[in-house]
Amino acid sequence: MDRHAIFVDAGYFFSAGAQAAQGRQIQRKLISLKAPDKALEALCAVASAQAENMPLLRTYWYDAMPGPRLSLEQSNIAMLPFVKLRLGVLNNVGEQKGVDSLIVTDLIDLARNRAITDAVIISGDEDLRIAVQVAQSFGVRVHVLAAGEPRSNVSTSLQMEADSVGSLPSKWFIEHFAISAPVAAAATPMTKQAASTPAAKAESIDEAAEKTSDELLATATKEQLTGLKAYFASSNSVPPDFDGRLIAKTAARLAGRKFSGDEMRQIRGVFVKAVRSTK
Repeated sequence: MDRHAIFVDAGYFFSAGAQAAQGRQIQRKLISLKAPDKALEALCAVASAQAENMPLLRTYWYDAMPGPRLSLEQSNIAMLPFVKLRLGVLNNVGEQKGVDSLIVTDLIDLARNRAITDAVIISGDEDLRIAVQVAQSFGVRVHVLAAGEPRSNVSTSLQMEADSVGSLPSKWFIEHFAISAPVAAAATPMTKQAASTPAAKAESIDEAAEKTSDELLATATKEQLTGLKAYFASSNSVPPDFDGRLIAKTAARLAGRKFSGDEMRQIRGVFVKAVRSTK
């Protein structure tokens, strides 16, 4: 059947894309899509053009969970039509593991079953070279779509094996990426002199959490707010991409206070309530 599939290595996509957009390496946790649905639509348009506009089977999105739960962005992507979320794991130093083997398995299975005639791979890893060769042996044309300049972030051997090599330019990532500022370090404990100085009444945990929640929601995109409201319609857990900032910023407001488990649940409850009350 004449159709194509898209294989996105999210770790590569965000890392190389941020490099293309900003000219520097940026921590993955600081990068997000402004609007996942619009970004995936635009991505599919470029990939489909490289595959000579064959009908799309689906997009495979390979990523790793940032913690015990999916991030809000991963949840949103998983719910998009014709998108299949595949998950690897993060090791103890934050490196994504198991993604390459998932791409290899899916690419070879689809080729062997004659499910596609073309494959568009958004990755630069040399480990995919053998899978490309096997897929081609089943008659599949394999195209590499680089994030930015292929010469700097796609293996030469992978380029040589591919039937074509294209690229997403820096302006694409500038349009679709949102880059967050790093969370400020928690305040240091007061000195004895500062402690002896009369001060205003300290904020309570609820007050600090409310201010932090308002700050996070004020900087969130319209799409993120919509995603959060949908997420909290069936869950009270805070997605990892908001949870870390919520706890860290609330702690900073309270002079670097360390929270107990009950206090962190209290803070998260304030955030969930704030999201649900947004118009």
